[in-house]
Amino acid sequence: MITMQLWEEALTRLCSVRLPQDDSAELPDALFDAVDALIEAYGADDVAEIVALAVHAGRATPGQAATFLNVAAWSGTDNGASMTRTLTDWVRRADDTVRLHLALHHEVYLLPTAEEMKTALTAIAARYPEHRARCETLIAGRRAD
Repeated sequence: MITMQLWEEALTRLCSVRLPQDDSAELPDALFDAVDALIEAYGADDVAEIVALAVHAGRATPGQAATFLNVAAWSGTDNGASMTRTLTDWVRRADDTVRLHLALHHEVYLLPTAEEMKTALTAIAARYPEHRARCETLIAGRRAD
């Protein structure tokens, strides 16, 4: 049986890992170990929701959390498929700026077609100016289907 206390402890451990300030720097082994521990304690590969809650609670920054989720995508047993569904849903709903940040900074395109992506991200950019630059970058980088 998975208890909240177990994954809360694992999430606390993950949030305490110090990440390099330089994006080109190698990520610490402690990060990979902490992500693995969180997935195991939570009992599922999709840890996106609890990581987003950690940001809302001030336990992690959006940048840290995005890194956590990018590592988690490759640390689970489904190559990030379950988490990608959650992140895609967050983009489609576009109702929470923290969740949008995490989804928009994930390392894969979340929407199945370039047209759906352009439509969704254009609407997000108009509604959330803080995400405009990232949306424009993603739209420009996605080739038409």
